[in-house]
Amino acid sequence: MKNLYVILHNVYGSQKIREMTELILGFNVDTFVISKAVGSAATVGVPESQKMIFKKGKNLVFVKDLPDAIELLKPDKIYTFIHKPYAKIAFNVAEIIDSIKKNLKIMLVFAGSKPGLSKKELDMGTAVFLDLPSDIGSIGYAAIVLYEILKNLK
Repeated sequence: MKNLYVILHNVYGSQKIREMTELILGFNVDTFVISKAVGSAATVGVPESQKMIFKKGKNLVFVKDLPDAIELLKPDKIYTFIHKPYAKIAFNVAEIIDSIKKNLKIMLVFAGSKPGLSKKELDMGTAVFLDLPSDIGSIGYAAIVLYEILKNLK
């Protein structure tokens, strides 16, 4: 999962960062990006995440805002995840698998706080939804998406 970048954007709580870090490490993602962290997320969550990620030999990128992450990592494709009313396109794991096999850089952006990503942030990539009965939050979305990617890469 070398060319797969998982972004947690606009996060306030250190617990959310800790949970996403554990998820990232569990799925063996090489690079985790934290964008626009404030409050305890920035002062406690980022340093804790950095320590966990460093111990596993992975990468953590901490940036001021989403455009900075895009500028630094230069992804070929960006997917922003939000619940159904705000995205018109369903998540298509086959499209992502195809891109990974072509060695394209893929960025997956998840909201770190409610209500989610702004329209401007959604428009920075392809806004996609998971076909679920209701919003399960960014950790849940990331878990499902990463599981589907890992399962289909085998």
